[in-house]
Amino acid sequence: MEIISAWLFAFPFESFVDHDNCVTAFIPKDEAHKIDLTDCLDIPFDGVEVSATYENIEAQNWNAVWEAQFKPIVVSEWTIRASFHKPATTKHELIIDPQMSFGTGHHATTQLMLEQILKLNCKGASVLDVGTGTGVLAILAKKLGAAAVSGIDIKDWCVENAKENASKNGVSDISFSTNTLDLFYTKFDTLIANINRNVLLEHLPEYPKMLAKNGVLLLSGFHERDVAMLCDVANANGLHFDSRTEKQGWICLKFII
Repeated sequence: MEIISAWLFAFPFESFVDHDNCVTAFIPKDEAHKIDLTDCLDIPFDGVEVSATYENIEAQNWNAVWEAQFKPIVVSEWTIRASFHKPATTKHELIIDPQMSFGTGHHATTQLMLEQILKLNCKGASVLDVGTGTGVLAILAKKLGAAAVSGIDIKDWCVENAKENASKNGVSDISFSTNTLDLFYTKFDTLIANINRNVLLEHLPEYPKMLAKNGVLLLSGFHERDVAMLCDVANANGLHFDSRTEKQGWICLKFII
């Protein structure tokens, strides 16, 4: 199931639900014509046989569906929960109501990034979160003492969701926007990007220009087969590999400028 979900992640599906013997992948109806089902089923792994059916899903109360399935998670001393859950028993907590945005902490890539951010010294640092989604990573950095935090996303509703989540966590000075990379003129101590391989490869030549001396770059949203390619582009642009972590087949890479 992890292999199939990881493969489908390369196509423009928006969310996935694992079942006992299948995975359901969702995409907006007006985007479905972009999907070639033959390509989706051409999974390049031995021993994996797949087939598919598809159907249109009628509109329903997705918030109610999500609330019924969403459970709090714990990363180190932090609990990530929704506003309708009971207060956490861990030392710290983040309140994240994702709506349509990515990043509740349940996906392995988000957990990898959360774990790495917790290892950094964020006190007084400047941080840029590229592809911020719910804002969970940016909010954590701010709660850890970062002085200036910005989060960007291509979706307006992600930006609004991130602002709402920041407010729920008592932080009002994170700059969330749909700004593109070329609109930033200051350098950051830490840049985090949990997106996907293709976007990361496109952005990688720009990231080093945006980092201060000894700045940290954290990347996730890809698999083992993508690591060599990403490292080659990173090295060619002056970034130095520091470490890697892995969870459920997903990878997080840390580079230093």
